[in-house]
Amino acid sequence: MMLDGMEGIDFIIHRQVAHGNLVMNERTDVMRRTNGARIELPVMGVFEVRDGRIAAWRDYFDLATVTAGLA
Repeated sequence: MMLDGMEGIDFIIHRQVAHGNLVMNERTDVMRRTNGARIELPVMGVFEVRDGRIAAWRDYFDLATVTAGLA
């Protein structure tokens, strides 16, 4: 539902660290709406990698930023 009306998304990675099978990154997700508007969302991502593939993906962000951008 959050991606309804979106034409695309860009991920701008600011910092990334890895240790064993854990990768963490600090990034900005730039969501492009079909009406030309953009929502820039600061995100902290945590990924668990197994056999070269993402086995778990968790993102942490402020939902109020998304809600305000969709209004």
